Amino acid sequence: MIARNTKISLDLSKDDFIQIYKACLDRREKLDRLQKESEDEDVVADAGNDLVEINMVIGELKVRADQNWGDSGWTASDQYL
Repeated sequence: MIARNTKISLDLSKDDFIQIYKACLDRREKLDRLQKESEDEDVVADAGNDLVEINMVIGELKVRADQNWGDSGWTASDQYL
């Protein structure tokens, strides 16, 4: 059995990285909505725990992107310019 926190390394293009980053943002939004709207205590607790973890992942992704491409060198926005 492989430990849950075993690390993995990936080499991603900027485009692939942004797609993964966007997917994490979408997941965070869904978990946030679940936590706010559910009346089931277990669902609220699970969503809260997952929110903590996804926020840590998003934070680490942002740090890595900023290190590689600078603060303004990448974007995760789908809005038209």
